[in-house]
Amino acid sequence: MNEVLVPGSLALVFNIDLSGGHANNFLVQNVTRALVDRLHVKFGGTTLHDTVGYGIYKIFEDLFLSQEERDNRILEGIQSEDLCKIRSGAGDKKTSGVKAEITLNEVYGSKYRIRLDHQILTDHGVFYPQGLYKDLTFETTLAEAADVVNGSDTTNLKYKLTNIQLEYDMIRSKTLADEAHSVYSSGKEFVYDHVMRSQVVTFKKVTGTRKNIKIDAQKRSLKALLLLFIGPYTNGARDSEKYIFPDLTKVSVTINGSPNMLYTNGVESKDMWEEA
Repeated sequence: MNEVLVPGSLALVFNIDLSGGHANNFLVQNVTRALVDRLHVKFGGTTLHDTVGYGIYKIFEDLFLSQEERDNRILEGIQSEDLCKIRSGAGDKKTSGVKAEITLNEVYGSKYRIRLDHQILTDHGVFYPQGLYKDLTFETTLAEAADVVNGSDTTNLKYKLTNIQLEYDMIRSKTLADEAHSVYSSGKEFVYDHVMRSQVVTFKKVTGTRKNIKIDAQKRSLKALLLLFIGPYTNGARDSEKYIFPDLTKVSVTINGSPNMLYTNGVESKDMWEEA
């Protein structure tokens, strides 16, 4: 059919309905990342990506966007609390001094978008589905309401998605389609990161001054280990973009039983910026 997908354009678009919950409920920051608790991407029967806690990882990644990029992510739910409450229809939303927010609400309302921005669709040029013999599928597991909705009544946190649609930009071009098909037929390689949450470790910052973490990735190669520290939160009071720097002073890396494989005396404070 000579139809190719524009890189990075694939997304789920929907409305978020908070009716049935408390009148003052509103959505957390960067809500469409927080919505996805698990993302499983498959090509045919092969798993390309399977991340539990996907939202935690992607919210952290989005903190490194430029301010201009963040200002253009209203459909993803990156917005001020005032705008969030207005779009959520919260009973205690501001009604004065928020002219810009009211205007944006008239444009976007309760409509949001989950970007299906896997690297196989963003980093390798146009995507030509008809040139492949297997389907690329995305399976998303939605998060609990306590991870998505804030409100004072923790027993009355609810949300539902309505008007769900698959959205993408498409180009009809025989030239592009033929070129993509030729590349696929000759054996195209897709390079991407397989992000996997290994484990969740709990500890007290004051008394848990030392922690051993064992990683058994069962992979041919390992690009990096990312440790994200998040403080506990009560239901209805999640600050989704709050991460903690625990003031690490030394990291000792043991590989296959051999200690201090990175730096003779372990990675100390002075080494961490270079390593990062």
